[in-house]
Amino acid sequence: MRSIILLLTLTMTLSMAGKYDKVKITPDMAYIYVYHKGKAVKVHRIQDTKHKITGEYARIFRPGKYIQPIKMHADVKTVGEVEILKFMKDKVNKKKGLLVDLRTKAAYKKESIPSAVNIPAHIKDDKSKLEKIFKVLGAKRAADGSLDTSKVMEVAFYCNGLWCDKSSDFIQTFLDLGYPADKILYYRGGFQMWKILGFTTVTNK
Repeated sequence: MRSIILLLTLTMTLSMAGKYDKVKITPDMAYIYVYHKGKAVKVHRIQDTKHKITGEYARIFRPGKYIQPIKMHADVKTVGEVEILKFMKDKVNKKKGLLVDLRTKAAYKKESIPSAVNIPAHIKDDKSKLEKIFKVLGAKRAADGSLDTSKVMEVAFYCNGLWCDKSSDFIQTFLDLGYPADKILYYRGGFQMWKILGFTTVTNK
């Protein structure tokens, strides 16, 4: 049913394709559709070529925060916006992957990347909640305490931006608990780069 709805939405908007061609994502991609809380959302870039971001994500300094390395772990893949869009389209839409927003609940409610779910970064210190998250992602705990991760989902994590350490810390916790590195993606640019590039955002009330 979900595929049929998405196909109909795509068909109805083909005539508007040129509307999003001024500021494209790539030479061959003007927009994609993703699901967010059961509804199809068109993800594209702001078409106003003079648009400038304002507010929190226009700031360049955060007290006590430093730029995160491009590679937070040797075996975890760091990705950019094009890869995240592909992940959203090919994995999240098909329930084979999860995009996780590690920012605070208040920040997530105000605005987020479409299709993302919120797991506040402080959850990494709550073992019982992490156990439930692992279960949702497909990990199984055996009677002897070992963790079977052979059928877990791919997970992409993001936080505030290039200076935010929430993602790298959370990913390290996942790795320490046995989640396979090849099933984790690190979107280093985070919400700040998403905003800078003028991508669609959603509110979560």
